[in-house]
Amino acid sequence: MQVELRHLQVIRSVADAGSISRAATQLRIAQSGLTAQVQRIEQELGGALFRRTTSGVALTELGEHVVARARDVLAQFDDLVESAKVLAVQDEPAAAIHVVGPLGPITPMLAGAVRELLPDREQVTQIAHTPETINEALETAGFDVAVCGQQPSVPIQLPPGLHSRNLVNETAYIGLSASHRLADRMALRLADLADEDWVLPNEKLSGLTTALRLACEEAGFTPRCRHRGADMATAAMMVRCGHAIAAFYPSAVTVPGMVLRPLVGNPLQRTMQLVWRPSSPVAGLADLVHAKVVKRYQTLVHDHPVYAAWWEAEAGS
Repeated sequence: MQVELRHLQVIRSVADAGSISRAATQLRIAQSGLTAQVQRIEQELGGALFRRTTSGVALTELGEHVVARARDVLAQFDDLVESAKVLAVQDEPAAAIHVVGPLGPITPMLAGAVRELLPDREQVTQIAHTPETINEALETAGFDVAVCGQQPSVPIQLPPGLHSRNLVNETAYIGLSASHRLADRMALRLADLADEDWVLPNEKLSGLTTALRLACEEAGFTPRCRHRGADMATAAMMVRCGHAIAAFYPSAVTVPGMVLRPLVGNPLQRTMQLVWRPSSPVAGLADLVHAKVVKRYQTLVHDHPVYAAWWEAEAGS
């Protein structure tokens, strides 16, 4: 038989217990089985480790030597195991940062900000095509940081425990063909559009349809929706060709031959929010991420003259 760590553990247990029977109880083995193990160990080591006493067993001189060295070996082994576990965790590659956001430029802005602040971390970006997709992503354990839009008419209920902070307020503009009779106006009243044909992008893609209907009803009419279910690019092309008008967030749409005009009173607005999980690596950098995204958004705004004018007059006030 070759002496192994488990045999040293047995000898230590008997020495600590001072009794074969008590040690057997602690080790949850039969007393006879433990006695046999001790005898085999003593045979391998060449002498008795224990002598019987009236209260149990006591260490012989050889036993004291073996147990003292066994304690050192077992302590070093325990230290080896613990230090290996620590190093194993340190050597594991950090999980990728999971960024979530809607269609449009603000999600790449968020992804870029996170990459700049955590350049050594892998990153996964999920473009959510619908509000439902964003909601589902916010429920997952893998989500780290996201952008989501909050509209008064269609609020998003954030899962408990998440942190959030408003980024920017966006207002939807009306897209008109450059040859439209109202294209030369700097701002439009929603009531002036009561007799127009509308193209409504897919509600799940734009999130605007419900808000638009409610705003039109408050203005005294129901929008005449001649074209439904288009994606944003198709809707913009239909507007450019003069088939209809539509509502767009101007930061996401640039089509030659189409003009964007603000609505008086800004009835179609949403608040873009930065949302993060408090346990995320991004949590400690939330202020810096927020500042970078807002700065990039403001740069984008100033590339759209009409939107820049609204921003200065309304958002900046």
